[in-house]
Amino acid sequence: MTNEPMGRASQWGCVSVVVLVLLAAGIWVGLVGKDMIVDKPPALCGSRIMEEGEKCESYSRSTGRTTDTFGAEEAANRQDSAKDFFGWIVVAFGGALTLAGVGVAVLAVKYRKDPAEGA
Repeated sequence: MTNEPMGRASQWGCVSVVVLVLLAAGIWVGLVGKDMIVDKPPALCGSRIMEEGEKCESYSRSTGRTTDTFGAEEAANRQDSAKDFFGWIVVAFGGALTLAGVGVAVLAVKYRKDPAEGA
């Protein structure tokens, strides 16, 4: 009695687990990135949430003068642009994980040993 059938089964079991983990992680990370892109952020002035119609002023530390003044809508748009940028990076990373899972599955099928060949 040989251990070859058991060895092959454990190799396929390991590959299937790796493929499933990569696919699940890729899909989950992609969905997190999609949520980052779709959600609308609050308008922030520093760490304070701005209400509609409020103005936010930035001051220079060296001179003490106002360097920038913007409203709540512009503050939300600034944050939305940054959030969208990082959201697309997260979506791309999730896609890469998913493609890695597909690649491992394709390589496992392509280079599997034929049971008729023997050892």
